[in-house]
Amino acid sequence: MKNLLFTAALVFCGTFIANSQEFSLGPTIGLNNTWIQDAPGETTGLLGLNAGLKLVYSTEEHWGIGMEVKYSGEGVKTKLRGETAKTNLNYVRVPLKVIYFFNEFGNDFRPKIYLGPSVGILVGGQTETFLPVGTLKSDSKDLYEDVDLGLTFGSGFNYRIAAGTWLSLDLAYGHGFTNIAKNGEAYNRNLSLNVGLAWGLK
Repeated sequence: MKNLLFTAALVFCGTFIANSQEFSLGPTIGLNNTWIQDAPGETTGLLGLNAGLKLVYSTEEHWGIGMEVKYSGEGVKTKLRGETAKTNLNYVRVPLKVIYFFNEFGNDFRPKIYLGPSVGILVGGQTETFLPVGTLKSDSKDLYEDVDLGLTFGSGFNYRIAAGTWLSLDLAYGHGFTNIAKNGEAYNRNLSLNVGLAWGLK
């Protein structure tokens, strides 16, 4: 399943590059605030990092299609009896986006909104579970499903800082739809703030 998803992502990316007329590519890095809906106990958000590459294909003035491939550190904090346990879930995420750009092609400042599906592939992490005294550390892959499917929507802007070079800022919310717990019920939630650069190619 994971190999199939990676292959599909590479084919998708390759198709964009081969056929692009207005194509931009560049790095992105940001901060996550994540939590797990329906997780047992008293939970709070967990801060983590995400980083990767993003591409955008656009031949229309106001519409584009975007894709990212990035590492994303996610999870949750749980409190019990005055102790705190962390669930760390490390994903490779592939969000796909339909993007609407405001303003016109020639404008340096272009706000945007976007929406689309997201696939997360669990690649590692460590989960602490409570014992009568203390906590027990386990591999997160033993407790959580390999694939997480969800929806991402957000807003931000692109700002041209040089010819063919754009600075971007994005605030996005990720809402998981699939139960990620192998025993029980749990759903990923993710709020992220990212900054990136993109270079246009024709």
